[in-house]
Amino acid sequence: MELTRQKIAEIRRKIEQKDSVFAEKRYLDSMCNISKIIGREIESEKILSSIMSLQDGFVVPFVSVYGRSGSGKSTVVKFVCENLSDVISYRFVNLRKVQTIFGCANLILGNLGSTSLSSAVGLNKAVDCIQSQIELILEQEQKKYFVLVLDEYDVIFSDSRGNPSDFVYKLLQMEENLREKDKWLCMISISNNALQEYDLDDRVKSRMGSTYVSFSPYSKSDILGILQDRSERAFKIPVHKDVLEYCSSLSSSDHGDARRALDLLRTAGEICDGTITRENIDSALKLLQKDRASEILASSTYHMRCVAASICSLAILGEQPWSATSAIYKKYSDMVAKNEKPLSYRRVSDLLVELENSGLVVSRAYSRGRHGYGKEYKLKISPELVGPSIGKEWFDGVIRDKEIQDELEDLKKSLGPKRANMIARYAKMMSD
Repeated sequence: MELTRQKIAEIRRKIEQKDSVFAEKRYLDSMCNISKIIGREIESEKILSSIMSLQDGFVVPFVSVYGRSGSGKSTVVKFVCENLSDVISYRFVNLRKVQTIFGCANLILGNLGSTSLSSAVGLNKAVDCIQSQIELILEQEQKKYFVLVLDEYDVIFSDSRGNPSDFVYKLLQMEENLREKDKWLCMISISNNALQEYDLDDRVKSRMGSTYVSFSPYSKSDILGILQDRSERAFKIPVHKDVLEYCSSLSSSDHGDARRALDLLRTAGEICDGTITRENIDSALKLLQKDRASEILASSTYHMRCVAASICSLAILGEQPWSATSAIYKKYSDMVAKNEKPLSYRRVSDLLVELENSGLVVSRAYSRGRHGYGKEYKLKISPELVGPSIGKEWFDGVIRDKEIQDELEDLKKSLGPKRANMIARYAKMMSD
């Protein structure tokens, strides 16, 4: 098909027609600046209490804010800091794009208004520069309290060559150095897991203290309140309350993620014919699930994709949505290419936790009798949507295996037990 001026104009009209239901679409963007927070009063009070303790001469050196994606962690922390700008100076640093500890230090420096350093100067010099920049900002803004917010802080633990404990220790030492100069620093880390859950030295854990703020997934009523507030400003025509309740019900039961709830409502608005219905919400959910699976797996490592493929394969061929960690590991080991060394059982368990944090799978505990408890996992998104995102040729092979398996089962039913057992042995021999 040729792309002409006429075709561009036609596409423009089509998009404009789709967007005709929106008054201000930006209100359905989770990054949009908002004037109020819904459903996070307790968490906000804990964060406020930690920061305001600076004025009482008591420093909370490190506040660990954690919870699932889309639970409002970054939004609440940023909102609280913005509303304390008359008392504190603060900088919000998102570490998501960096891959090394020194890269984290350089990104912090960049957000503080300084130039990047060469890794040759060493981490000590980088932390000294961070301290100098904080002092400079406090002098310029004529304040004595500084809050350094480090979002996606858990990325420092993916640096296999670095020493995360040493980096945290140096930051805590920097806080003490500033205190001696009557300048007060509070650091807030934001991640999916509490910082204490990571492998940190005891000396670091001791200095950090035990200030944690946990964000649980949003409840149905919280998500409904958020959707009502945003939809009133985002759409030209009011969205029926039943539709918003349906949207919030799906979101709260699935993930409790306000960000994805807003995406669901926005996508429904883009595909509707003037009025958003439940059917539009269902269609939008399928579309977003497919896109989400593709997004997660596209940025995943080879081994994580193999683990996801193992769960998908077991769900289709085994016809059981739940799979034990041991079964997943066995399937994963069989799937890894011959030129790749399979990861350890423990590392695969870590990858399963990462897949759960990303929202692709969900887990539950199950009893193994005298052997204690184990964990089972299942895909939160349909295997038919996940499979093609892993690899079309691989997934087509799984579907063919499923068809052959079903044909053999039908054949067994039509034959006597002896012949059925012969066919089963022959099928096993052929598969081996």
